[in-house]
Amino acid sequence: MELRELASRNDGGHVVRLMWDPARDQTVLRFRDEERDETFVVDVPKEEALAAFNNPHDYLPSGLGEAA
Repeated sequence: MELRELASRNDGGHVVRLMWDPARDQTVLRFRDEERDETFVVDVPKEEALAAFNNPHDYLPSGLGEAA
């Protein structure tokens, strides 16, 4: 799978990347919390791509990022 980067940012240890998978015509959100050493990758609908990039925590898989 060859993804193309649409946007990226690093905000205080949170690395957010918005990608596009041309083979599937699908936008993909990649998020990494360097402090917690947590990463997630999730497909997002095209119409939600910018919202997902700006607010990645809204797309966190269940159980990830919760306080222990």
